[in-house]
Amino acid sequence: MATLRNGSVDGASQHQKNERNMAGSTLIEDPGIPLVGRRKGKFAKYVDEDSMSQSSNGPLSPAVTRFDNISYKLSRRKKLLNRRRMIVNLEFTLAMVGIILMFVETELFLNKVYSKRSVASLVIKSGISISTLFLLAAVVAYHITGIQINLTDNGLDDWRLAVTSFTYVRIGFELAVCAIHPFPGRIVLGYFDTKGNATEVSIDAVLSILMLMRLYLVAKLLVVHSRLLTDTSTQSLGALNKVKINTVFVFKALMSEKPGTMLIAIMCIIFVVNSWALRTCEGYYHPDHEHTNFRNAMWVIAITFLTVGYGDITPNSDCGRFIAVTTGLMGVGTTALLVAVLAQKLEQTRAEKYVHNFVSRIQLDKKRKHAAADVIKNLMMLWRLKRKGNVSDYQHRRAYGKLLKAIHSMRNAKNERLMIGENAVGVIEISKGVNDVFELVDNVDTEQKDVKTRVEAMEEKLGRIDNKLDAIHQALVRK
Repeated sequence: MATLRNGSVDGASQHQKNERNMAGSTLIEDPGIPLVGRRKGKFAKYVDEDSMSQSSNGPLSPAVTRFDNISYKLSRRKKLLNRRRMIVNLEFTLAMVGIILMFVETELFLNKVYSKRSVASLVIKSGISISTLFLLAAVVAYHITGIQINLTDNGLDDWRLAVTSFTYVRIGFELAVCAIHPFPGRIVLGYFDTKGNATEVSIDAVLSILMLMRLYLVAKLLVVHSRLLTDTSTQSLGALNKVKINTVFVFKALMSEKPGTMLIAIMCIIFVVNSWALRTCEGYYHPDHEHTNFRNAMWVIAITFLTVGYGDITPNSDCGRFIAVTTGLMGVGTTALLVAVLAQKLEQTRAEKYVHNFVSRIQLDKKRKHAAADVIKNLMMLWRLKRKGNVSDYQHRRAYGKLLKAIHSMRNAKNERLMIGENAVGVIEISKGVNDVFELVDNVDTEQKDVKTRVEAMEEKLGRIDNKLDAIHQALVRK
C-alpha cells in the first residue's frame, strides 16, 4: 500500500511538472504575448494593451486583437475608402469655391468696380480665407484617413509605424499649396518695372495665380472616383504585382484609353488658365489697354504655346514673362505627347497589317510573273535577231536593255516580297511559332513513348514465343 501510495504521489508530482512545462512552452510560443515587456520606455509603442491585460490574467488566456478578424479589416477598409472619397469631394468643393471667389474679386478690381481697400473686397477675401481654413482641415483629415488605411492594410497598431519622413514632407507641401490665397486687405511691395522705374504694387496678382495650383485636386478627384481604385480586383492585382494605383497610374490608363480627349482637355485648360494669368499680371503691373485685353492675352498664349512667337504683342511685366516661358515649356511637352498619340493612332492594327501584307504579296507575285514573261519574251527577241544575222546594233542593244530591265524588275519583286514576309513577323507570330514547335515536340514525345510501349510489348511476346518453342523442343527430345 505504501508503495502504491508513493507511486501515486510520484505520478501526481510528475503530472504537475508536465503541466508546468506545457504552460511554460505555451507562454513562450503564444503569439499574443508581446516580444517587448516594458510598458514604459522607448519600446512602449510596440506593446499591445489588450495583449498585456490578457497575458496578465493567466499564461493560458488567449490573446485576440481586433485585427485578427479579416472580415473586420475588409469592412473597415471599405468604410475608410468611402470616407476618403467624401473628404476629397469636400476638398474639391472648397477649392473651387475659393477659386471662384478669387476670380470674382480679381475681375471686379481689374474692371475698376472697387479698390482693394473697399468693404466688398474685404468681404470677398474673408470668404476666401474661411474656405481656405476649411480646406486645410480637409487636407489634414484626408491624410489621417490615408494613415488609417495603411494601418488597416498592414495590421499595425501604432500610427507612427505607418508614417515616414516623406509623409511629413508631402503633408507640409500640400498644406503650403492650399494655404496660398490673397489675404484680406491691401498688401503692397516695392517693385521695379522693366524700365527700372520704382513703384508699389499689390501682391494679390501673384497670390491669385499661385492659388490656381489648387487645381491638382482635379487629379485627386479623378483618382478616388476612378474604377481602377474602386474595383477590388484591380487593387488586388496591383498589390500582388507591387503596382501603386495612384494619380500617375490613372493618368497613364486614361492616356491609353482616351488619348485624344485627354490631350484636348489638357490644352484647353492650359490655354484658358495661362491666358487669364497673363492678363492678370499685366493688369496689375502694367495696366494699359493693349495688355489688359483678354483677347490679346489669349493671342500671346496661343502663339507662345505653339512655339511660333510673332512678337507683335509681348508681356512687359516680369510676372507675365515668367508665364510666357512656362507656357512655352508646356507647349513643347504637349506637342511631344501629341506626336506620340498621332503616331500610335496612325499605326496599322494587326488585322489591317495582315490585309495590307496579303494584298502587297499578291501584287508583287503578279509583278514578278510579268517580269518573268518579259524576260522570256526578250530572250526570244534576241534569239530571233541573232537568227536574222543582218541586224543593226541599235536593235540588238534595245532588246538586250529590255532583257536586263525585266531581270532587274523580277529580282526587285522577289526581294520586296521577302522583306514583307520578314516585317510581318512580330511578337505574336513568334509566340505562335513557339507554341506550334512546343506542340510538335510534345506530339513527337508522345509518339515515341507509344512506340517504346509497343516495342516492349513485342519483346515480351517474343520472349513468350521463345519459351514455348523451348518447351516444344524439350518435349520432342524426350519422345
